[in-house]
Amino acid sequence: MQKGKKWRSLLLAGALLTSLLTPVAGASAATTDKDLKNFDTERYGDVISIDPYLDKLSKDADFNAKLKKRLQAQADEAQTKATSDNDSDFTYDGGTKKFLTNNLSLKDFTMRSVGDNVEIWVAHDLSYGPDNPREADVVTQAQVDKLRDEFESNIYPKVTDFFGTPDVLDGSKARLPGQIGLPADYYEGSDKVIILVDNVQDEGWNNPDYPFFVAGFYWQTIENYINRNIVTIDTNSWDTRLEETFYGTTIHELQHLIQADHDPSEESWLNEGFSTFSEYLGGYGGPDSSINFFLDHPENSLVNWDEHATATTGPETIADYGQVYLFTQYLYDKFGHDFIKEIATDGERQGMESVDHALRERGTTFTKVYQDFQTAVALDDKSVSSKYDIDSVDLRSLPVDRAGTKRGKTVDYESAKTYEKEGVPAWGGDFKSFDFTKEVQGLRFNGADFLPLEWTTVTDPVTGSGNVLWGGKGSQADHEMIFAADLTKATNPTLTFQNLYAIEDAWDYGVVQVSTDNGQTWESLSNINTRTDVDEQGYPKIKENVPGFTGSVETWQNEAFDLSKYKGQNVLVSFRYLTDWGTEEKGWFVKDIKIDEAGVSIKGDSTTGLTTQSALNKDYVKFLTTFIQTKKNGKTKVEQVDPYDVTETKALQLNNMLKEGNVKMITTYAANPGDIKPVDFTYEVLFKEKKDKPNKGKGKGPKWAR
Repeated sequence: MQKGKKWRSLLLAGALLTSLLTPVAGASAATTDKDLKNFDTERYGDVISIDPYLDKLSKDADFNAKLKKRLQAQADEAQTKATSDNDSDFTYDGGTKKFLTNNLSLKDFTMRSVGDNVEIWVAHDLSYGPDNPREADVVTQAQVDKLRDEFESNIYPKVTDFFGTPDVLDGSKARLPGQIGLPADYYEGSDKVIILVDNVQDEGWNNPDYPFFVAGFYWQTIENYINRNIVTIDTNSWDTRLEETFYGTTIHELQHLIQADHDPSEESWLNEGFSTFSEYLGGYGGPDSSINFFLDHPENSLVNWDEHATATTGPETIADYGQVYLFTQYLYDKFGHDFIKEIATDGERQGMESVDHALRERGTTFTKVYQDFQTAVALDDKSVSSKYDIDSVDLRSLPVDRAGTKRGKTVDYESAKTYEKEGVPAWGGDFKSFDFTKEVQGLRFNGADFLPLEWTTVTDPVTGSGNVLWGGKGSQADHEMIFAADLTKATNPTLTFQNLYAIEDAWDYGVVQVSTDNGQTWESLSNINTRTDVDEQGYPKIKENVPGFTGSVETWQNEAFDLSKYKGQNVLVSFRYLTDWGTEEKGWFVKDIKIDEAGVSIKGDSTTGLTTQSALNKDYVKFLTTFIQTKKNGKTKVEQVDPYDVTETKALQLNNMLKEGNVKMITTYAANPGDIKPVDFTYEVLFKEKKDKPNKGKGKGPKWAR
């Protein structure tokens, strides 16, 4: 049995990898073994996904550098010839080879079934770790043949007809053999999809009390090294779960593989939406358990994947899967087969921009459709309006246990209150429920006018004394600090500064830009230290904005940019830190910014005088609020408003809604593409009786009623 190294868990979010790998997100410190034992797997399921995490690792330069050394260290093991295990459970033997597993170790697999489009290879060792007393998993010839037949008759034709075919990979360009001493043609053969069937070494592999398991994964890193189209499927309880769990997992992972070929830059949330939708497409149903989790933890951003990975109330990645499935399904229900296919194959645009582009061609917008979707999540009732109904999923009828007990409700507002977070998520909902027993005068909202400046002052990381400017951190960050410079009287203007950086090499960048039209357009500056070599699979926004600084320097470096091109003009200068979806390093530190001829001197001990693009554009933070009133007679009324733009007529309608019955309030931060962080939001319920104090809560924007 291969024991490997100690595993680290990324609870609910992802991979359990060796110490070679730097975790992107960790389990919350508030999550204990007791929490895991009490986790309701009947309601929320026992399957976790590691695909988004593995995708980030594939794009992580530091990880790939360490991986190469790890693989070379296995050269001796690679010389041990892989031979068939003569397993009596199988009657077909198509040859034995070594493949990479999820911990990037070599393992022996034998081909046990083959079809027109697929080869199924089963690992010899399906046992568990030394601390897990479970018997080894069992897979039989009949089972792999059954999976092969389902793949050929349903999975492959359904997913390729909709999403396209995989790239042709036949092993002839495999990189792994040359690094570990295998024959150059070791993986050459057909271009069929390979399914590796293995007991995936997740947290439960060595911990019998861990309630979850990884049902399968697609990892582009393995594909790149072996030059074959490969997905891995787990072996947990194939006797009872082959059809129930692993058919859906197979089509899900195959969709990821195809998506990586056709649109590798797609954002995680939409990528996962397509993959969960593919399960529905294959006739395997939807992820009921993930939907249950989302409805019990509804304050989740659609576009900010795994934003609660380190929340004190515990990770909520399962909710992300529930929401993206429902949203994709809602789009399918309302706009049809061709709509989903169009955005899935749109390689030019990603994420929200892709969806919005397709919706505008149909006479609507992402903003409008998402607000209707949120209302549908709360109501799921076509009697109110067809747009407030999720046609293909009855939320109230979702099973919450093995006995088939129905959920009986849509959003659980009490649970939402328990798991409430600070701020309002970007394209996510802050869900509130009020039972008004007295007449309400109105609601007062308060919120941020503009997105905050993400650059801050921090202690000099080299000297440990004094302050410098730091560009912050975060996935898909676009952090700018902007200042004005009057070059109207300059003759030879030069921008100088000192900087220190540890920026993910060729993936993330720090760029210095100049605008001559008050921030409408920007030109990136270059000098001998800037670069333009963004990785081929790099983030599109970064590709559009280089040259800039990337990699790392360990001491403060003096930089200078010639601004003579801009003399005679009033300009804006921006220091802009850009990151992709993957790992962020320490970031970009700057001090002593000067343009002597313009009188600019920014030492780094304050952010006073620095601004953002949103403030320049007067791009106010936009909130959407939906009110749903259920009267005592059972009638339901919906009002959707922008709390910054409420007419007197709309205000009167809202005041009338708040006079009786139950009122649900859903507030969303309608963020611009690329903005994924939550923003502050508070509200007050104002009662007419003066003796009553306002009922304050989280929620943000100007008051619409006085």
